[in-house]
Amino acid sequence: MFFVVSKILKVFLLPFTWILLLLVVSHFLRDKKWRRGLFISAIALLLLFTNKPLLQWSQYMTTRHYSHQKLPKHYYNVAIVMGGFSDSFDTATMQPNYIENRGNRLWEAIHLYESGVAEKILVTGDASISIDRDGKSTADAFKTYLSDFGIHDDDIILEQHARNTTENATYSIAILDSLGVKSDSCILITSASHLRRSLQSFAAQGWKIDGYAVTIYPKPHPKAYQFIPQWKVLTDWKELINEWAGNIVYKITGK
Repeated sequence: MFFVVSKILKVFLLPFTWILLLLVVSHFLRDKKWRRGLFISAIALLLLFTNKPLLQWSQYMTTRHYSHQKLPKHYYNVAIVMGGFSDSFDTATMQPNYIENRGNRLWEAIHLYESGVAEKILVTGDASISIDRDGKSTADAFKTYLSDFGIHDDDIILEQHARNTTENATYSIAILDSLGVKSDSCILITSASHLRRSLQSFAAQGWKIDGYAVTIYPKPHPKAYQFIPQWKVLTDWKELINEWAGNIVYKITGK
């Protein structure tokens, strides 16, 4: 139920949805004052959320805590990679279809593995390894993909059932417990904007583990021309707003 509700709410977290709703409602209102007010509000939101410097500053403020992060020197048994870095696995090209810059989650895990920082990699809840309704999965193809980077098959652990951050923690902990892996020997890798909520989900279940953030945004130094509204920026708010909302919901529900 929580999964279904969260997916529905995500649609209403998009700035485009807010603008569209204001325009639609204003069209059907008879009161000219209210119609004008909602129409102006829609235009104001459009100008606000197509402002690239504002987006860049919001991204920087959300991730700046991790801006001085360094490669861990501590040795870990398992690097846990939070899913959501792809929307499927392309069997034609034999690689995941990465979502925007979230592929850094997996790439940094490979980096830690090759650097000797992590012995194994656990991927949890990503679409590239999930099980379809018909029971099929591209997990084997995903393992082959990782093996091309020199990762041994025995060092790859796949968790295929999680659909949200809470389930990522629940199912990953169950697998690691069965393998005798302790929390202090794990490091969790995910986007900087998502790391806080991820660590809290593990901590809520008694696992206080180290975190490693990827996709950290630098402090912006915008040029004058960048203040010109850009349509693409309207959709680029999606991930950031989703994380803000997720942090609030998880705090309220205690997840």
